[in-house]
Formats: sequence, structure tokens, C-alpha cells
Amino acid sequence: MMRVVWNSVRAMLTKFRGMTAKGRDRVFASASQLYTPRELRALLLFLLTGIAVLLFRFGKHIYTSWFPEMRNRSEIVQERKSDSLFFALSTAANARDSLFFSLPEDSLNATRAHTVHHSKEEGLALQSVSLNRSTKEDLIRLPSIGEATAELILEYRSERGFFRSLEELKNVRGFGGARFEKVRKYLKLN
Repeated sequence: MMRVVWNSVRAMLTKFRGMTAKGRDRVFASASQLYTPRELRALLLFLLTGIAVLLFRFGKHIYTSWFPEMRNRSEIVQERKSDSLFFALSTAANARDSLFFSLPEDSLNATRAHTVHHSKEEGLALQSVSLNRSTKEDLIRLPSIGEATAELILEYRSERGFFRSLEELKNVRGFGGARFEKVRKYLKLN
């Protein structure tokens, strides 16, 4: 039984070798019409080098992701430093480029003169306003909250009782995710 299986596998391998040899011969015949033998060797060397580099980089990536403890600590620290430095420099460059690219110099001076204002966040400490015990004036001190929104929060609190979590503030009419994220760091529950 094993001999029959082995013979059929051997026959399939022989047939496959013959087919690949024919395909290889066709490729070489058509390539030899376009390139000289020296150019073919250079092209083959270039392709094999590229494939080897890709396999090495992919293998290194797979190895370091499967075995992170095998990475050198100094390599990890250097990678993080270079990434953060690149991020900081590119962010500064993008801000500078976008300002001077889109606005003429005279409008920049006018814009800077108008934007010098104090925000509500300047005198406000983190987690300084109690959501369940604050007054209307306390709530108005928060960024992006005016009198109307403060009244809506107080109305919600009087109808439903105390807030059980800070996220419950999103249930107040007109309070979305972006507004909640601006205010969240200044709030505490009690």
C-alpha cells in the first residue's frame, strides 16, 4: 500500500518538475530575446536581493512581535525617542506651514490681535467642580458651558436626582461627546 502511494507521489513530482522546467525554459527564451545574458544575470541578482531584503525585514518584524522580550531595551528606547522627536518636529512644521501658507502676513497680525483673550480654563483646577453639588455659577465657569446649558444640567439633576457617573452628563440635551470631553477633566462626581 505504501509503495503505491509513494510511486504516485513520485510520478506527480516528476510531472511537476517537467512542467516547471518547460515554463522556466519558456521564460528564459522570451527573456533572452529582450535582454543579453549579462543583463539577465544583473536583473536576477537585483530581484533576488530585493526579495532577500523583504524577507529579512518581514522576518525581523515577525520575530520581534512574537518574542518582544528578545528585543534590545536600548533599541526600543531609541525607537521611541526618534518617533517622538519626529512627531514633535513635524507637528511644529505643520503648524508653521499651515499658518503662513494660508494667510497673508498682514492678516496674521490682525488675527493675533483679536485672539488675545482669556479662556475659562485658565483659573480652573482639574476636578474642581462637583457635578452633583455645584451651583449655576460654578457650572458657568466650565469651558463651553453658558447660562442655558448650566440651567439644563440643573434641571436634569433636579428631575432625576444625583448623577451616578460623569458619563451621565451626555444625557443632558445639547451635550455631545466633544463638549463632554472638554469639560470632563474639570468635573468630579461629588
